[in-house]
This record gives sequence, structure tokens and C-alpha cells, in this order.
Amino acid sequence: MRRLIVLAAACALIAASAGRAAAQDVLNQARSASTRADGLALLEKHLAATPADLDARTLYGLMLSWAGRYDEARRELQRVLAAAPGYTDARAGLMNGEWWSGRTAAAREHSSYILQREPGHPEARLVRQRIDAAGRPWTVGLHAVVDTFSDDRSAWHEELLSVSRQTQAGTIIARASRASRFGLSDEQVEIEFYPVFRPGTYAFVGAGASPNHVLYPTTRLALEVYHAIGRGVEVSAGYRRLAFGDTVHVYGGALSKYAGSWLLTARMYHADVVDGGDSSAHLLTRRYFGADGTSFAGIGYSRGGNRDEIRGAGDLSREGTHTVRAELNALVTPRARLMLDARASRASRVAGELWQRTFGAGAAIRF
Repeated sequence: MRRLIVLAAACALIAASAGRAAAQDVLNQARSASTRADGLALLEKHLAATPADLDARTLYGLMLSWAGRYDEARRELQRVLAAAPGYTDARAGLMNGEWWSGRTAAAREHSSYILQREPGHPEARLVRQRIDAAGRPWTVGLHAVVDTFSDDRSAWHEELLSVSRQTQAGTIIARASRASRFGLSDEQVEIEFYPVFRPGTYAFVGAGASPNHVLYPTTRLALEVYHAIGRGVEVSAGYRRLAFGDTVHVYGGALSKYAGSWLLTARMYHADVVDGGDSSAHLLTRRYFGADGTSFAGIGYSRGGNRDEIRGAGDLSREGTHTVRAELNALVTPRARLMLDARASRASRVAGELWQRTFGAGAAIRF
């Protein structure tokens, strides 16, 4: 009897494996069909025999939406989601179909559902950006930062005013900054652009200038390219050029991993300076939350520097500096966002340890 049970179980496993292989073969044939009509016909025949095959029905819905048959695609993809609400590929396909067919509210709803659970989802992020560009594309933000020290030096102050515009090609930001340090003051103006090339591939391009270049560099150039390589992993590589009295070249890169609502990022910078090179390392983890999946709270640690983005002399890495940080970026109303950032840095010196405490607060309004 025992042998019969084992034999029956083995036969069942073989049959199930053969069924999965046959279903996968149908999907491959549909994807590689000479015409979309042939692929749809193949899937229709397969689904008539095996209506519970969610992978085949998802591909069928996607191909219908690619053909512009949005009502039919919506019906098929909704059938998939009724059986499996967490089927992300089906929801992303439905989101894209709603966006392409002009149903913006429905596309936003599906993008929010995805971003709540996968804040790094490339297609959902791209659709959300394009929805924002077509709806409320302008944002005005104000941010203030103060640094205090454990010795007798005076506090540092910086204020930043920004105006951003969402476009179909990416986000453009204009920023004016003013810093007060060592009894001196300085101003800087910048323009930044985040072009999106495809879902998961985008860049950061920035240029800035300071007319007095006392605390900020005379000019500042920045370039970084980001690419999602799959499984929630994103990599980037970039370069910064800061024209102080002696030009500083900064090379950097990052590796990020999304896991559900969490993001873990490791970043490195290396600055070529006159008296040699200096490096800094940064680790940051964020937890995304909120109805649209764009709010987050985070903590981090860095060695060698206490800023994620180098904009002026005070942001260059200092060897032997250890920094811990906490941050909050939250959407408090559908149009208003609050940003808070706190850091504590300890630097070793011949004269003893120096503690630097940084607190930043800002708000942004979208209209």
C-alpha cells in the first residue's frame, strides 16, 4: 500500500510539472507570435481550456491593452485581481491601461496601491510622475538648516528656497541657497534636472554658481545615472565638480535594495583634493508609508562626511568623522509635505573631540 501511495504521489507531481511546463510553453509562444492577433488567439484557446491560469490571463490582458482594447483588457485584469489582489504584474498592467486610456483617477489609484507595497516599483513611479506632471506640476519648498558645535565657534545657518516643475520628461528644480558661517555669508543658485529615460532608468544633472564664492564653490556641476537592475535593486554612479580655489573632483556611487516598504542604500564618495584623496561611506535605511507610498522615515550612519549630497565646503568629508542621522519626509495633506532631518557628528582632533549637531526643517506645497 505504501508503495502505491508513493507511486501515486510521484505521478501527481510529474503531471503537475508537465502542466506547468505546457502552460509556460503557451506563454512563450504567445509572446513570440508573428502577430499580436496570433498571440491573442493562442491565449484565448488556452484560457478556454484552463480558465484558472492567472499568468496566461494576465498576459492576455496586457496584450489587449497593447492593442488599444482597453475595456476588454480591464475586464481580464480585474478577473486576475479578484482572484489574487496582490498580483503586481496584473495591477501594473491595469494601471498602464487606465493611464493610456485617459482614466487618470483609476491609474493614480492603482499606482498608489503598488507604491504602498513596493515604493521602488519603476512603472508605478513613472506613471505617478506623469500623472503629477499633468495635474499639479508645480512645487515650492523652503528649507532651513542649523549646525551647532561643542566648542566656542558660532553656529552655521543655511536657508534654501526651491521651485520644481514636474514634466513628462522628468522633474526640473531651481534652487537659491544662502549660508552663514565663520561670520561670513554667501549665496548660490542651482538648476537640477531628473530626466527619466525608461521605467527604472533616470539621471540627476545639476549645475550651480555662486557670485561671491566665499562658502560655496564658484561653480558646481553634478551628474549621476541610476538604473534598476531587477529584484528591487538599483545602482548608480556619478561625478561632482566643485570649483573652489582648488577644484575638487568627487566620484561616487550607490547600491540600493527595495524590500517591500523598506529601502536600504549604501553610498560611497571619493574626493580628489590638493593634498590627496578623501573618502566617505554612507548607510541609510528608509521605511515608506502613507496612502500613496511616497512618505518615509529613515535612519543612517556615515563615516567621513555628514551630507549625502555635496554642495559646499561644509559638506566635504572629514576623515575620522562619524555621523548618525534620522529623517522624516511626510505628506501631511494631499498638497503639503513636511521634511525633518537631525544629525549628530563626532570628529577626532588633536585638541579633542568635536561634536557637530545639525537640524533641518522644511515644507513644500504642490499646486
